Amino acid sequence: MKNTINYYYNLNPNKINQIFHYYYFYVNNELYYFMLYTKNPKEIRSIYEFNQVLLQKNILVHEIVNNRTNTILTYVNQIPYLLMKISININKPITLPEICYLSSILIPYPRELMRSNWMNLWTNKIDYLEYHHEQNYQKYPLLSASFNYFIGMSENAISYLNRTISNLKPEKSDIGVVSHDIITLDDTVYALYDPQNIIIDHKARDLAEYIKISFFRDNYSIFDELDEYFKHNYFSFYGIQLLMARVLWPSFYFELYDDILESKINESSILKITSRIAEYEKYLGDVFRYFHKYYNIEDVGWLKKDGH
Repeated sequence: MKNTINYYYNLNPNKINQIFHYYYFYVNNELYYFMLYTKNPKEIRSIYEFNQVLLQKNILVHEIVNNRTNTILTYVNQIPYLLMKISININKPITLPEICYLSSILIPYPRELMRSNWMNLWTNKIDYLEYHHEQNYQKYPLLSASFNYFIGMSENAISYLNRTISNLKPEKSDIGVVSHDIITLDDTVYALYDPQNIIIDHKARDLAEYIKISFFRDNYSIFDELDEYFKHNYFSFYGIQLLMARVLWPSFYFELYDDILESKINESSILKITSRIAEYEKYLGDVFRYFHKYYNIEDVGWLKKDGH
């Protein structure tokens, strides 16, 4: 890989380290990631051009580096890779103010990066998961034991979303903002500024993901953080119900599920979620009651919302 980096990018690192699907190295005290490109190849031009716009606006993001032929992707054994210059300390956890900062950026964006059709995305995700579960349920007993529970939770989220978009109308505040495709339990700010991970969606998306991962991080200050967040961020009634639907959607489980099937992590990793289901249900009830203090949002019948 060292020869590849030198040939395509005229960079000569002393040492290249590999972690799973990416390589990292330093040149002149600057950190670079040479990563497997896993997105739709048709989107790479939009991703690159939006990355350039953000950089020109002095917005903190990692910089995509073209190769010596001025091509965005570099193919190694017919596999596409992307080189990025990392802009910040990547080892600290994602914070709500950083999410808030990125979602406040209002600039033109390519339509190819819009991901607002949650209904189709979620129903397709369930179909995909149910197919793979049927093929693998005997191989992964820990996943099998919890799968139907989280499919049920996801169907509740879809029903809540469907009623919201059927009965309510978005306002001017419900516009697309800089968001993220994936925010997982173990994410650092690397993922927050990764141009491959940046999409356009409703601001409820990232906020909901932060609320969910806060439980598994034992973030006991989450509601104080939300108090501060809502001082500066207006949500319409439509938007707050989108937020509740997104909180109900168990994305964290599905991300771990995919990683286990792809052998990135051990199946036992799912226990950090499944061992706390009862606690998490209570937490969801607390979140509902927090929103309900300010908005008369639709009830979620199966949640314990009495605080006990």
